[in-house]
Amino acid sequence: MATIQLADILNKRSALRKLLTNKKYHASDTAIPKDELTPEKEPELRGKLSQIAKQIVDNSGSILTDVYEDDVRERDWLSLEEKIVLHKDDGSILPIDTRSRPGHKILDHYHPHFWDTKNHKGISVRGLFTQENIEKALLSNIMMHSTPYKSEIRRMIIMFGGLGNVTKFRTVTSKAIVQYFGAKRVFDPCIGWGGRMLGALSAGAEYVGCEPDKKTARGLRQMMTDKAIPVGARSRVRIIESPVEKVLDVLKTQGEQPFDMILTSPPYFNLEVYTSGDQSIQTYPTWDEWLKQWLAPVILGSIALLREGGTSCWSVKNFKSDKAYALADEVKKIHKDAGWNLVKTVTMSGSGRPGGKRIKNGKEARSSEEETFCFQKKL
Repeated sequence: MATIQLADILNKRSALRKLLTNKKYHASDTAIPKDELTPEKEPELRGKLSQIAKQIVDNSGSILTDVYEDDVRERDWLSLEEKIVLHKDDGSILPIDTRSRPGHKILDHYHPHFWDTKNHKGISVRGLFTQENIEKALLSNIMMHSTPYKSEIRRMIIMFGGLGNVTKFRTVTSKAIVQYFGAKRVFDPCIGWGGRMLGALSAGAEYVGCEPDKKTARGLRQMMTDKAIPVGARSRVRIIESPVEKVLDVLKTQGEQPFDMILTSPPYFNLEVYTSGDQSIQTYPTWDEWLKQWLAPVILGSIALLREGGTSCWSVKNFKSDKAYALADEVKKIHKDAGWNLVKTVTMSGSGRPGGKRIKNGKEARSSEEETFCFQKKL
């Protein structure tokens, strides 16, 4: 059997299907019936897939790393900047297509460690790159797709490994929320991968945020030197490399100009474990401690930075890891007890978290959706 090189397969139309003995599927775009891919009908296929899978195991970065040239990142930014997110007649937020991901090539380019994020069981996407999972993913790719895109192979490995989708906050969702409320200054207590940052910048806002994870903060700073993003936009960003709870009092007492909006997605307690830096779950390892000593003080300290009439927006949902956690309910309660009304809910589709399951209560968003709850102070 001839050696098959991974580079000759990835992102090449029909490349995996051309490994089949049955040539009628080589150029086909339709799904292949499972019984057409049995060892009896395709006796050499498993051996070929084993070769490819071994190369991926030896170099998982071949699938997990996305590097984009300067011109691709420039187009990515322009597509985000030009994206229309509000209805021209009434200013309402337009439906956001789950496939709409402008700005995400930039995010992917600067965060290669994204796939090292672990769930509450200590499992990362990179950890799922076993020979068995990869062979299953390649076989499913042949069955379902005519092109073995890296993204599709990743998705199938995640599926076979039983891990939820690992996602970045949609830049277009951030842009839509900022524009809808007309925010000019945005504070993000938990920056994360930068989706809200790029969205806020594309909406013309200033953006200040906190990020405790050292690798992520490094990626964010590198992102803000990228010439694909106009210097005017980059100049409106301040990244504070610190847990937010350590800087809230400083921001309040040192004359920070009031913000128009809090826009964030906080940690989901123990659901995601990042690669470095101080994390709230390390300091507050029980749910009650985390709620009372981290989440509530962070919410209250953040809304104290808002101008009168400002908006507090939190992207959360109730979830299940080792047990059920009513995170969204707690965020709503903390705001309500502080005298803040829920004025708008924005749904972001395709936002499952690693290893997380939703709590079913009839009205909750689907597992692939995450809602941003927007609050304003009662008058």
